[in-house]
Parts: sequence; C-alpha cells; structure tokens
Amino acid sequence: MTTMDIWKTFEPDTYYKSFLEKNKRPDGRGLMSVRPITVKVGTITTADGSSTVRVGHTTVICGIKAEIATPVLRNPNQGFIVPNVELYPCCSHMFKIGPPGEKAMATSQFLKNVISSAKVLDLTDLCIVHNKLAWCLYCDVVCINYDGNLYDAALIALMAALQNVKLPAVSYDEENDKASVDIERTLPITLKARPVASTFTVYSDSIQLMDPTAEDETQGSGEVTVVLLENGSLCTTHKPGGQLILPNILDTFVDLAKQRVHAVNTLIGKEINE
Repeated sequence: MTTMDIWKTFEPDTYYKSFLEKNKRPDGRGLMSVRPITVKVGTITTADGSSTVRVGHTTVICGIKAEIATPVLRNPNQGFIVPNVELYPCCSHMFKIGPPGEKAMATSQFLKNVISSAKVLDLTDLCIVHNKLAWCLYCDVVCINYDGNLYDAALIALMAALQNVKLPAVSYDEENDKASVDIERTLPITLKARPVASTFTVYSDSIQLMDPTAEDETQGSGEVTVVLLENGSLCTTHKPGGQLILPNILDTFVDLAKQRVHAVNTLIGKEINE
C-alpha cells in the first residue's frame, strides 16, 4: 500500500480536499470534465430492444421486453412503458441483497418522470386495438458496475434500448376475438423526444463537479440532475435533497448540460445506424 493509499484510507476527507484545491479530482479530471461514454445496442438477443452503456466505470445494461396487455379504462387507446432499475451487490458494496433499495427506487422514479415530462413516446402508438390490446414495454435497467452518476447512465441506456426496439406485427380477428403475432415482421417504435441527463455534485458554494464518481458523491453535500431535450430546452431537474443550489449555479449547470446533449445523442444515433 502506497503512502497515498494510506492517506486515502485513514483521512479520506483531507485526501479528497487536497485535489479539489488544485481544481482537479483524484481520477485526474477537471471539476467539470466528463468521463468517456460507450454505447452498444442489441446486446441482449432475447430482448425486444437492449443496450449496454458505460460512463467511465459505471456500466448499465437495459433490456426491454414487449408484452401484449389490456389498456386501462381511463386510457383505452394507450399502451404502457414501465422502467425498473436494479442494483445488485455485485455492482458495488454499497448495495445489499433484498428488496429494491432507496437508490434503485429513486432511479426508477427518475426515469418514469423523464419519460413523462419529455413525452418520449406517444403511448397511443403502442395501442394495437382500441380498448382491447396494447403493448406494454417492460424496461429493466441493471447496473453491473457502479462508480457514480447512475441517473445519466440509466437514461442513456434506456434511450438507446428504446431506439433498438423492434415490435412484431399483430393482427386481430375481431370475430373470434383473437390476436396473432408475426415475429417475422417487425417495426421500430418512434420516439418523440431524446432527453439527456447531466448530473452535478455540489461540494461547496464555490466548488461543483460534473459527472460525479462514487467517491465524488460520498464527498459532496448535494446533487442535481439537469435533463435537456435535443434542442437544448429544459425538460426537468431532479434534486434529491442536500445543499441548496443557487440560481446562478443552476444556470451554469444548464449551460454545461447543453454542450453534452448533442454529443450523447450523436453517439447513440451512430450506434443505432451501424
């Protein structure tokens, strides 16, 4: 064990602060630098759409399974999209076996809110037969290696997997009230929006960090995620408690997030078109 390792183990706060005083982080990045992102689609052959995304060392897999369901009475011409996030002990010592923890549930809710706020899908496009049949897209997001910034990685994985979805053609025999599925004929779904999330950790009023690692998150006193649409307009923000974010700092976060939107969507688009 090196001297730096000993320092980090026994005095993690002063170790971390020593880097911030030099406007950098222990991983060598600047305070507002982001980690490299890789996107692969179609990585789960048994799913109707899938992706594997890496943001630095954080690795997330998204698999989408389409099932035929009955529309609810209040929305007889709409289908469903159901995101669910799983964090298993194998991805980090922070997570335990058992029911979904707070982080997993919060990330699932975050994805639901973004899908709704951005109107990612027109749910009427998932309707097969009015008041009888509709597609339900179960979107399972599983983190296999956690090193911070799950919100950004999970949303990228979900958006990439949705763009990889192919739904089989369905015909309906009204006389016999039977549906038949033709798996040989498939069609993609049309996305109405492609939101991108950018997460920031607040260390103090004068020090903020973009794309936090797990270490950054533990040292920070607050966190905020800015979600923008393709045109750079604000979709939503998410702040799970912590230190108050001043308006001028939030404006800076939005400006930085705008620089990332095109790059992320271009990366996904390039992978989809290959």
